[in-house]
Amino acid sequence: MDETPPTRPGRSIASNGYVLIRVGKDHHLADVRGYAYEHRLVAEQKIGRRLLPGEIPHHINGDKQDNRRDNIEVVPSVAHHRAHHRKNERGLRMPDEPNPMVDCACGCGAPFPKYDASGRPRRYISGHNPPEAPTEAKVLAALVDGPIPRALVVARSGLSGSVVGTTLWKLQRKNLVVRASRGMWQKA
Repeated sequence: MDETPPTRPGRSIASNGYVLIRVGKDHHLADVRGYAYEHRLVAEQKIGRRLLPGEIPHHINGDKQDNRRDNIEVVPSVAHHRAHHRKNERGLRMPDEPNPMVDCACGCGAPFPKYDASGRPRRYISGHNPPEAPTEAKVLAALVDGPIPRALVVARSGLSGSVVGTTLWKLQRKNLVVRASRGMWQKA
């Protein structure tokens, strides 16, 4: 049986789960009906001043209706608040955390910032740890002897014509194959 918690006069639960308190329409935190979020009122009492723009009260235990002073923490920004609510810790950069320089794990020793623009940790400089390209290897293996027609590359590689066409174009951009004549391909 799902029961909503009892409310007192001047106190209600909003549809988002937070507690609203009747404070009057003249209060700086009041909405048009004269209600304010209780956790914001408690946060201002706790810090002894009004909340600054961007500051967000955070429920330490995650319970939106537990508005005790010791359960409310004021965080400086939305980014800090989101960091408190991360579900899986994946080593993401915390707000205001420095971005140290690290060496590439491929062995080249090139330094780069540990976190990318999205705050994700990196181990390699982009392109230093490329995934294996089995399709490219199959097409290059099919081009072992002189210029051959694309249809023969398809037959030798076991790939579809469209995949072979795309792969030949990519290999041509990497200067690994050249078009000998119309429909004829060879290794560069």
